[in-house]
Amino acid sequence: MQDNIERFMVSQKALLIRDDKCLIIECADKPNVWEFPGGRVDKFENGPEAFKREIKEELGFNNFENLGSFDYEIWYTKKSKKPVCLIAILIKNQKDNIKLSKEHTSLKWITKEEANKYEFASPGIVRIIKNGFKYKKLLEK
Repeated sequence: MQDNIERFMVSQKALLIRDDKCLIIECADKPNVWEFPGGRVDKFENGPEAFKREIKEELGFNNFENLGSFDYEIWYTKKSKKPVCLIAILIKNQKDNIKLSKEHTSLKWITKEEANKYEFASPGIVRIIKNGFKYKKLLEK
């Protein structure tokens, strides 16, 4: 029975929404492929500290508000067939300028309706974007 239990790589990704648009960033190693800022946990790092480190590395934010995780997606990578669990976390930072890391070449602000026009590095991103806008609206009530 124990052999049936899967072990996942966990990737924490941030959804940042400003003025009814969410941030997507282009992968430097895959032109025209987009993702959210964030990434995986390093060895001996806990989840919150890994998430904070990734957001600082990829957006240059020292401060942001974590509004909570609201969705996830599980898939197997194409090359290695390793399982990945992406955890989507809504963050808030209305004022700081974004400073992209070398891992990304450009950024765009898109509406939830525009999400279908892009190729994303991870499956489920269009659904996650739509659910992120719903979650933000619930928090604002």
